[in-house]
Amino acid sequence: MKAQPCFEIDPAAPQRDDSIALAVYAPFGSDPTLSHYPGDKPRPVLKHPLVRALAKVAGLGIHVHALIDLVGDDSHVVEFDAGRTTPNVVSAWKQDMASPHALAGFLRHVRLHRPCASIVLALEGHGAGFLPELDTAQLSTQRVTDGGAIEWHTTASGSNPLLPTGSPILPTGSPILPTGSPILPAGPLPMSTWGLGEALRLATDRGRRPLSVIHFNNCFNLSVEVLHTVAPYASHAAGYCNYNFFTAGETYPAAFAQWLTKGPRTPHGLAQWFARANHARLKAKGHHPTIGGVVALSQVRPAVRQLDRLARELTRVLAVADPLARKAERDRIQAAIAQAQQYDTVPYALEIPDQLTDLASFAQALLAQPFAGNDVHRHAKALLAALQGIKAYGDTDAPWVDLGVTWDFSAAALAMNIFLPDPGLQGVWDWRSPYYLERTPPAGKPPIQPQVIEFLKQTGWIEFLIEYHKAVPFVGLLPALAPRFPVFKARFDPKNPDGDGGSQPGKPGGPSGPTQQGGGDRKSDGSAG
Repeated sequence: MKAQPCFEIDPAAPQRDDSIALAVYAPFGSDPTLSHYPGDKPRPVLKHPLVRALAKVAGLGIHVHALIDLVGDDSHVVEFDAGRTTPNVVSAWKQDMASPHALAGFLRHVRLHRPCASIVLALEGHGAGFLPELDTAQLSTQRVTDGGAIEWHTTASGSNPLLPTGSPILPTGSPILPTGSPILPAGPLPMSTWGLGEALRLATDRGRRPLSVIHFNNCFNLSVEVLHTVAPYASHAAGYCNYNFFTAGETYPAAFAQWLTKGPRTPHGLAQWFARANHARLKAKGHHPTIGGVVALSQVRPAVRQLDRLARELTRVLAVADPLARKAERDRIQAAIAQAQQYDTVPYALEIPDQLTDLASFAQALLAQPFAGNDVHRHAKALLAALQGIKAYGDTDAPWVDLGVTWDFSAAALAMNIFLPDPGLQGVWDWRSPYYLERTPPAGKPPIQPQVIEFLKQTGWIEFLIEYHKAVPFVGLLPALAPRFPVFKARFDPKNPDGDGGSQPGKPGGPSGPTQQGGGDRKSDGSAG
């Protein structure tokens, strides 16, 4: 029998611990909170708690490679041979960690040194769900004002573009969304969704040498847009639909220890232990509610096909000539969106106008609405079935970033988020919306968004969003703020400020509230942390 190349993996086959390489990509260089965690003072890379956690993983017999970029420091390659807890550290000068070439080069480096290992990628830092790939050089005053036709006014509630022609509606009813906001995040964004897929394409020989597991150890990246983009290049993924709290890799030793002792020694088993270890650490402390999921990436494309069918059917039922019939159908869809689980936080209460919606919850909510005919319900049931088994856990608690609200992730019908801007039909859109809806760049101009993810090219989701918003006056774009990451907060009891917890949570903004941590500030853009 012909021998198989050593880089090929069988997702169902048991994995040997000495054939695993953990690759950790940690782009902390634009965030002092993550760089200095858990304190507020700079420290050498070897003193960062992430490195200490990775040493414990290596001590379990796992090869570990990390590319760690810190504020005011070089980007460092930190590497542990399996069984050794003393790393080799090499400066990689200063990497542009938002570039797909940085991640691709790092993964190629790991493959070169561990040619026969199954590679497990852990992505640290910020996550956002969908993020556009932008050529910021094209965001000139001329472009963002459409040659002077658009006048931008910044208000207390965000960026409000006013058009001299009045109601900004195209003849087809699609909202005019300016081709780029003049306000971009003040700090660097994480890698774009397309950029992440491109990095994995380059590093895996177009998917011929796939990664074993991707752990999205950040916020909002259990997202249909993200998962669809990375699906050709890995076997399994674990991630979080809403905020996840930064713990600097503290949960990794427990995840690998449980996987090695309890199994199953498969990529799916390891992805499950990533989510379980994250859950155990955060739940034990309290006030860190999260929702985690595990997905076989082969499951994503069939689910997206069902989403496409549902989106096209929703578009069809809205495109009726009778205005009263159309209003009745749109009211039903809007009610389903309002009933569905929301994630993106404007502010921290999980409800519309949040602009990320759980896909399974949306499908479930559509089943409660009396649509004419059976096709909406038929496609919603099929989508719900395609998303079964993804949710790994969901907590219910008041998050420390705002102890006045409750995040309830207990529903069974939860799976992954999808970008659904302006869900309440208020005419106020997330800043990413112009790029999300621009599947084809305008002719005759260099594109501001040079690359569009395949999800937007292959599904009818954009057509549904346009039809759903038809005749809704455009008010403005929410401001683009750099993503922030709520950190794991050890202290809650103001009576015991030096303790590691307490029975009396502090009030929001008080001694133990969000003003004490830079990683938990509210975002008004609905992006992510």
